[in-house]
Amino acid sequence: MSNETVTHSILKAHGPKLEWLQDTVVREVPLTIHYNREEIATLLCSPSQTEELTFGFLINEGFIQVPEDVYEIRHDPVDHLVWVEGKPCLLQKELMSKRFVSACCGKSRASFCYANDALMVKPITSTYSILLQEAYEYAKYLESYLPLFQETGGIHSGGVGNQGEIVLTSYDIGRHNVFDKLSGSAFRSRISLENHVIFFSGRVSSEILLKVAKMKVPILIARGAPTDMALSQANALNITVVGFARDRRLNIYTCHDRISN
Repeated sequence: MSNETVTHSILKAHGPKLEWLQDTVVREVPLTIHYNREEIATLLCSPSQTEELTFGFLINEGFIQVPEDVYEIRHDPVDHLVWVEGKPCLLQKELMSKRFVSACCGKSRASFCYANDALMVKPITSTYSILLQEAYEYAKYLESYLPLFQETGGIHSGGVGNQGEIVLTSYDIGRHNVFDKLSGSAFRSRISLENHVIFFSGRVSSEILLKVAKMKVPILIARGAPTDMALSQANALNITVVGFARDRRLNIYTCHDRISN
């Protein structure tokens, strides 16, 4: 993890006592993605699973659909640059102009996500279901997964599960990056996610819900709270949203029949 953290001298207070300590802080780097020699985005992210993040971003923005769409990928880990050569995207310039994407899912992200979503997102048809105990196990995994979070407290984590087995994992400073990395990992491994569960450490915003829909995953389990817009979208897209999943407790907000006791 030496590449993913740095140390800072801090003045720590405990009651009236002050002392200087060395604190471990998670790294944040700008990753600039080029597709067919055109710069399309700069993502602020953790310096891990870079190629998976790139593929996931390109999938979720409509540039690529299958592994054969990618001809070549090159990564410069020093300057944090990625070049992808792939199948020409006829709507490339219309779909995405150069932009800056922040790690906090604020206005910079919401300002451009809707144009592609209308073309890419469809209601989930999967009838996949799980037992309540399996949902608890995914929540428990989030609590114990990733020593990097325990060391820094500065990242989000997530994973993909199937029949109680952990299939994929990812982490990042940005919530949306976690889902792009999972999507990119599944893409590279040629894993269809239609009968899988995604579990996630953060809250469920409309942006997160749309990423789940693009991945065609029927069940999302999160430690945090959902927003009303996310739940409205989940109902429309037939996605089961579980929130506040921790300590053998959880709330099932939508499409309740996919989780049984």
